[in-house]
Parts: sequence; C-alpha cells; structure tokens
Amino acid sequence: MSDIRIQPLDTPQLSDFHMHCDYSVDAIGAIRDYCEASLKRRLAEICFTTHYDMNPASDAIDCYILINGKRMRTSPDMLAPYVDDVLRAHDEFYPHGLTVKLGVEIGWWPGCEESVIEVRKKYPFDYILCGIHDVGDVCICSRDIERHLGRATPEWLVEEYFRQAAAAARTGLFSAIAHLTYYRRYGEAHYGPVLGTLHQQYLPALFDACVATDTALEINTSAIRHGLKDYYPTPSIVHAARRAGVRIERLGSDSHKPEQVGLDFDAAAPLIAHTAPYYGE
Repeated sequence: MSDIRIQPLDTPQLSDFHMHCDYSVDAIGAIRDYCEASLKRRLAEICFTTHYDMNPASDAIDCYILINGKRMRTSPDMLAPYVDDVLRAHDEFYPHGLTVKLGVEIGWWPGCEESVIEVRKKYPFDYILCGIHDVGDVCICSRDIERHLGRATPEWLVEEYFRQAAAAARTGLFSAIAHLTYYRRYGEAHYGPVLGTLHQQYLPALFDACVATDTALEINTSAIRHGLKDYYPTPSIVHAARRAGVRIERLGSDSHKPEQVGLDFDAAAPLIAHTAPYYGE
C-alpha cells in the first residue's frame, strides 16, 4: 500500500459516507487511495458517492464521468466501471477491517426521478445522496459568483433551495439529502451574514418531507475546508431536525482528495450521537 501520510482519528470506528474518487471529474485519487487513507484514519466504513447528473439543460462537470481518464457524458451504462471497482474494493479491503459501500451522489433537477429510478434498478447501491447544486439557473457551487449568485437575491436563493430540497425528499428516492445549506459555500462571502438568517421558515416543510419518506440528512464537514465555521447544515439545524424526527446518522467529508477523508470527524462525531449535546451558533 502507498504511504499516504494521514493523521489517525482520535475517535476510531467512524464512517465516512460521502467521498469522490477520480471517476468524478473534479476529484483526484483512485478508489484504492481513498481506501488506504481511510485505514490510516482508522475509519470502520466508507461509502463512495461519485457525481451523477443527467440534467439535459446543464453542461456542468457533474454531468460527466471519467472513464480511464476520458470525460464521458453520464448515463446509466457509464456507471458500470465505477460500480465494479467499488465492489472489488469491498472484497479487497474488508479483510483489512474496512467496509466499503457503493453509493452515488445524484444531482437534483426537477424531473430527475426517472433517472434515479433507472440507476437504482440497474445497480446495487447501498446509499444514494441527493446533491442540490443548482437553484433555478444559478449554480451555487461555482466560483464564478458574480455571474451566478449576482443574479439572485438571497431571499429567493434560500426559498428556492429549500423548496427543491423538500421536493427531493418527498420523492422517497434518496437515502439522504447531501450538504444541506450548500449555498453558503460561496454565498456567505457574496451576500454577507443575512444568508444565515433566512432558512428558519422553510425547515418545517423539509423536515416533514424527510420524516414522511424516511429521508435522512447528512452532516457534511467539507464546509470547514471551504473556510466556513460550521458544517452543512449548521449544528442548530441538525438539532432542530433531530427534534422533528429526521434521521441524522452519517458523517460525510465530501472528500475530493484522499487526504480529505474523515475531515474534522473528531469534532463532528458528537452530532451523530443519539444523545448529542446542543451547540449554539
């Protein structure tokens, strides 16, 4: 195994259920590299969640998958090499104490339900994340904030984002909603503190949809490496969701490099405990 220099976690036996290997266009490192990094971090279980987006109106990088280094438009058939590699990794690393799960992060767009059903039938996914990366025609994960976020008010952005999150949860097709409040990644610097005050009125509808379909929320720690002080979603949203009966059981690093596996998990671990303490914002 390669010498990946990664600090072991102080809290071993955690799981990382959101990671991207080099099948995702925006990630580097092979599946094996992430498995080795996870062993060094003393993780017990990981789940690969390569990007998959079939939005016909989009040409974003999530609409492509890398096969042997070649960029291909996503389709159900294009997932086959990725699925085979993850299943082989499970067989290889399970004897070493690491359980490797098969997952995918599907980009949400209105009308994607048929695409989700198709890949669910075609492959034995253990975990399917819903990633909301576009709000209307605004790309919330783009560095080009002047062109994208500059065309939307913060009030519209937050309202529309939560409307889509609730719609995705109501389908019952996803294991969890990924990185809730992801608009904060670039939006906080663009809009300022007001962006963190607009979501409260939209939480009940989302939580109701999650409870009705048993759709979970993940705790995504990538906000820390994005320069934010709290995770996606913030601890106060996590505790409000738990009080409403929403399942919150998984940490996700959203790693795009092997050294990002298990990012900040020691600090985030109490948030997935059944008796997690309350952390104010």
